[in-house]
Amino acid sequence: MSALRDLTVWLPALEAQLRDAPPDIDLVEYTGTVGQGSMGGFHRMDGKDPDQGLSGHDWFEELFTLAKQFDIECVGVVLRSSRSGIREVDLIELPACVTSRPGGGVVGTLVLQDGALPALYRRRPDPTVIAHPAHSADPAALARLIAQKIPDTTPADAEQLAAVEAQLGVPLTDEVRAIYLTAGRGEIIFGEDAGFYGMELIPLDDTEFRRWYLPETRMLDWQFGAMETLGPDPAGRIQPLAGTPLWFPVGHDWGGNVYAADLTPAEHGHRGQVIFLDHEQNAGATYLGESFTELLVHGREGDGTGPAGGTATVYVNDGTGNTIADAAQKTDLEVLSLGRLDSPVDLGPLLDHPRIRTIDAAAGTLADPLQLTRFPALAYVSMGLTEWRILLDAGQAPRQLLAAGIDTGGDHDLAATTTTANDILRLWGRPLIETTRLR
Repeated sequence: MSALRDLTVWLPALEAQLRDAPPDIDLVEYTGTVGQGSMGGFHRMDGKDPDQGLSGHDWFEELFTLAKQFDIECVGVVLRSSRSGIREVDLIELPACVTSRPGGGVVGTLVLQDGALPALYRRRPDPTVIAHPAHSADPAALARLIAQKIPDTTPADAEQLAAVEAQLGVPLTDEVRAIYLTAGRGEIIFGEDAGFYGMELIPLDDTEFRRWYLPETRMLDWQFGAMETLGPDPAGRIQPLAGTPLWFPVGHDWGGNVYAADLTPAEHGHRGQVIFLDHEQNAGATYLGESFTELLVHGREGDGTGPAGGTATVYVNDGTGNTIADAAQKTDLEVLSLGRLDSPVDLGPLLDHPRIRTIDAAAGTLADPLQLTRFPALAYVSMGLTEWRILLDAGQAPRQLLAAGIDTGGDHDLAATTTTANDILRLWGRPLIETTRLR
């Protein structure tokens, strides 16, 4: 990162954002993130939010080129350039325990404990459930179909299957074994008129798809994982999990979503049933069929149901009409979200609740931030800068927290956000955010 601390590296981007700005604007300021994978943020012009953005893409191309040249994963920046001669950069380098906020916010989640995961993502399958394959499972019929659809491919071998089973700690189903012993990779396509269009096999040695759906990588950000709750599957077929290696991806739909063999079903499910893992969901699965034979040979899809999401979550805001008193009636409450409200709320009716693990409070919604010390299970809290300062200055930050977030509430004071974030990180002995001012 030392090369990025040279102002000349940033000059092409500083010049480009000035070129792309309306001619009557003097000072242009970009605050956001820069990285090879994504960039996001906002511009201010002459100290105000502009009515229109930059007219061209030169500045974006310059930043993207810089990100590739220096192999930047993600850094925060404030880029200032003016027609009167200002060329300045504030470079914000995040330690591994701090994520940027999706959408371009520089400071996102502060992970306060090494390897910490939200509660749902620590949940493991119930090993006491005994389930068997569905009667419809027909490995021989499945193998014949695969051979017909993918005739010129190399099958996997028994050693590869054994290695996968050793890694999983459980045997694969006969259906899954039949699929891979017939074709190691390839597309199974039935067409638009079929009940099920098809899928592409995920090779046994592929790690990308299977890694995406592990608990520790499935959530887009700790913040989103902390907000997830799952209740039991009303049909009793799928366990309410964020993810597990025992949801074994077999195929994908060319859009990042996965068809998996469920090797750890719930009480009324079948071992090897087909479940759908949606890449836009942070947790859970939906039911597609009792067997791969049903789905692929017979083209019969299931009802798409699964564990119920949001069952232990309450949203309190002016739109829902829910109140803190309503939330207090929910004995299984785990996640409390406070959105837009006419006035701050008193958490009094919820104090000492034994299950609340997440409080996500928009800036200005907490009447008394010190009440947060009265939630014994609290693992994640996000609130505004003012609320954090009250808690920190009183020395009352709940020490059982695993992660924290700061809601800027539309305030563009990145320096204040970074200072407060570092105060939180320092309490837990975590690496700090570094800011370098290049002039």
